[in-house]
Amino acid sequence: MKMKLLVTVAVSLVLSGFLIACREEGTAQTIQAPAIIPAPAQLETREGSFELTANTSIAVPAGDKVLARTAAYLADKLRTTTGLTLTVIEGGDNRAGIRFARASGAMGTGAYNLAVDAKGGIVQASTDEGFFYGAMSLWQLADPQAHGTFMPFVEITDSPRLEWRGAMLDVSRHFRSVDFVKNFIDWMAVHKMNVFHWHLTDDQGWRIEIKKYPKLTSIGAWRVPAGDAPQADIDPATGEPRLYGGFYTQEQVKDVVAYAAERFITVMPEIDLPGHASAAVAAYPEFGTEPVEAVGSDWGIYYSTFNLEPATITFLEDVMDEVLALFPSTFVHIGGDEVATRQWENSARIKERMEELGIENVHEVQPYFTRHFANYLAERGRRLIGWDEILEGGSIADSAIMSWRGIKGGVEAAKAGRQVVMAPSPIYYTDYRQSYLPDEPPGRDHVQTLQDIYEFDPFEGLSDEEAKAVLGAQVTVFTEHMRTEERVEKMAFPRALALAERVWSPEGAKPFDDFARRLMPHMARLKAIGLHPADSTYAVRFDVSPATGGKHTVTLDTQSGQGIIRYTLDGGEPNAASPVYQAPLVLGDDAVVRAASFYQGTALSHVREQELDWSSRTFRNEDELALCSADLAIKLDDDWPRDGERANFLIDIVKPCWVYEAPDMAGVTGVRISVGNLPYNFQIGDLINKVELKEPQTEAGEIVVFKDSCDSGMELARLPLEVASKHYGVTTLEAPLEGAAEAQALCFQVAASHYEPLWALDWVQLERR
Repeated sequence: MKMKLLVTVAVSLVLSGFLIACREEGTAQTIQAPAIIPAPAQLETREGSFELTANTSIAVPAGDKVLARTAAYLADKLRTTTGLTLTVIEGGDNRAGIRFARASGAMGTGAYNLAVDAKGGIVQASTDEGFFYGAMSLWQLADPQAHGTFMPFVEITDSPRLEWRGAMLDVSRHFRSVDFVKNFIDWMAVHKMNVFHWHLTDDQGWRIEIKKYPKLTSIGAWRVPAGDAPQADIDPATGEPRLYGGFYTQEQVKDVVAYAAERFITVMPEIDLPGHASAAVAAYPEFGTEPVEAVGSDWGIYYSTFNLEPATITFLEDVMDEVLALFPSTFVHIGGDEVATRQWENSARIKERMEELGIENVHEVQPYFTRHFANYLAERGRRLIGWDEILEGGSIADSAIMSWRGIKGGVEAAKAGRQVVMAPSPIYYTDYRQSYLPDEPPGRDHVQTLQDIYEFDPFEGLSDEEAKAVLGAQVTVFTEHMRTEERVEKMAFPRALALAERVWSPEGAKPFDDFARRLMPHMARLKAIGLHPADSTYAVRFDVSPATGGKHTVTLDTQSGQGIIRYTLDGGEPNAASPVYQAPLVLGDDAVVRAASFYQGTALSHVREQELDWSSRTFRNEDELALCSADLAIKLDDDWPRDGERANFLIDIVKPCWVYEAPDMAGVTGVRISVGNLPYNFQIGDLINKVELKEPQTEAGEIVVFKDSCDSGMELARLPLEVASKHYGVTTLEAPLEGAAEAQALCFQVAASHYEPLWALDWVQLERR
C-alpha cells in the first residue's frame, strides 16, 4: 500500500459532497466523501478506504451489554442501508473490523472519537451516549457501490453543542400507533436528537390511560370528526356516527419510554393545563368551569378551562402522580398556552374561589395553577416546563420556558436567567407548508423551507452570557392538518434534520448549500429505514413562458438548486440515463415534459409533469390561484372519504376568494371549476364575525366570477352550488363567460348566507371554442 498522506480539510468542504479518490491495496476506488448529518465538530480525511463485507464483525468489550445493544443497532442500520449482515462479538480486539473501546479519560456526555483506517473502524467514548452517537456517524460513512461497500479513512472528534435536541409530536389531534411513535423515535435517534416531547392531551383528545379516572380515555379519547361525511358514517355496532381516536395504555407508555431510553432519548410528557382542557372536561364535567358535551373536532383555541375547586386540583395531582410513575424525565410539560379567561370571567363560583385564594385578577388564575404545579413537581424532584405564556404572573421557581410565540418569550426568559428551550413559530413549526408546489401536503399557508430552519440561530438576540440559559431547541409537530402518519413524516422530515444539525454541530452555521449537498446521499438512507421524507427541497419546478412561433419556453429548477435535473419528452419516467437539463427548453403545444432531480443515479424527488397544450397551460389548481387575502390562509383536507386520498384546498377561511392571474382569454367562452364543501370547524374567536361572503341569489349559494377584482370588478358568471351541496366530495360546475375578453384576472368568491359549509375551489379550467 502506498503511504497515505494525511489531508486536513475544513469540515464545510469535506462534507460538501465532493468525491475523493481512494487507493486501497492497489485497487482504485472512488467513494463519496463523508456526508454526515449532523456535521461532526472535527473531521479529517485520509487517502484510502476500508471495505465492509459480510465477514466484517463489530466487537465490543466482554460483558458490556449496553455497548452490545448499540452495536446490534448499528448492525441493523447497516443491514438496512447496505444489505450486509455484520456479526456482533463480545471480547477480542477484532483488528479487521469495527471496534468499540472505552476511552481512558473522561470525554464529556455524548462525545466520541471515530477513526477508520486499513484495519477498520474504531469508536471511542467514555459515556454510553457517546458510543451510540459515534455508531450513528459510522453508519453514515458506509457508502454502498456496485463493487462493494466502503468507509473512507477518517478521524472524527465530536460532541454535542446543546444538551436539548428535541422534537415534539402531537398525538391528540390525530392518534398515532405505538409502532409509528417508535419509528419516530428511531428517526430522531439516528440523527443524535435526544428529547421526545409527547403531546398527549389537548381539546381534541386525551391519549394516556389514567387508572384512577378511566373516563379520560373511554370518553376523552374519542370524537366524531367534523363534517357531513363523518356524521353520515354510521357504526353498525352503535347506530351512531363512527368514533375516531385512541389512547395508550400505561404498559404501552412504559414500552415506549424504555424503547427511547435504549436510544438515549428522554420522553417528556405534556399534560395540558389549565386550558386545552375540553377532552378532560367532556369526560369529567365537574372539573371544568363550564360543561363540554363531547370531545371537540374543531381546530383553534377553545374556551374550556379547569375550575378552581379543591377537587379539581386533587384530580390534576392524581393524574400527575400516575404520569410521574411512567415517565422518569426531569422535566414535565404542563402546556399553559392559549388559556382563554372568558369562562373564568363569567363564573360567579370562580370569583368566589378567587376571593378565597386571594387572587385579585382573573389573569392571575393561570399563574396560580402554574405555581402550584411547579411546587408540586419540585417536591417530587422534577421540574416544570411550559409554553412561554407561563412567564406571565411572577416567579415559578426553577421552571423552564419553551418559547413558541416567536423568540420574544425565550429571549426575555434567558435575559432573566431562566432556562429556555427554543421552539419558535413559524421557524420550528412543521405544520407550515414547505413549498408552493401543487402536490404539497395541507398545512398553514406560509411557506417554511428547509433553508429557513437551517439558517435560524436559536441564540438570536442573546449575548454570549445570556445564551448560556438556552438548553437547546426543538421542532414542533402539531398535527391538525396531518391526517395520516405518512403526512407527518413528510412535514417533519427532513426539516427536523436541519434543526438536529444546528443544535449538535459547532456554533456557526455552515452554508445551507453544504447541508443540502450532504442531505442528497442521505435521502436514500432515510427511505431505506422506512421514512418518507418530503422532497420539496429537490422537487422540480416548471415555469412556462411564450416563445416565438407559437412555442413555449420551459424553465426547470429546484428550491435548493441542488440535484441534477433529468427529463423526458416521450412520456416515459425520467431515470439515470435520461437527458440532463442544462438550459431552458423550447417546445410546442404537443409536448409533455416529465422531470425529476437525481443524485448519482438515484432519484431525489418524485416525477413532476408539465403538459403544454392549451387546456393544460390554462388549468389552475388551488395552489396556482392567488388568494384575495390571507387573514387565516390554510391548505385543508376534504372531509371525505374516510380513508384514502382526499382533495385538498388552499383557502382563506375568513375570505374564501381566489384570483386567476393573467389568464389567456383568447377565444375563451366558458369556465369549469371543481368545488368542495368543508365543515367550518375552526375556533377563531372574534374573527368569525369578519367572514366575508358575497350576497347569494339561491339558498345553497354560488361561486361568483368577477372580471379583474371581486371587490370592484364586473360580475361575469354565477355557478350555483345546489348540486354540489348534495355531494360529500368535489363537484365539477361550469358556466359561460361573456364580456371577459379583456380581463387581466378572473376572481372567484363564495356567495352564501352563512360560512357553514365552507366552500372551496379545487381547480379552475378555462374553456374555448
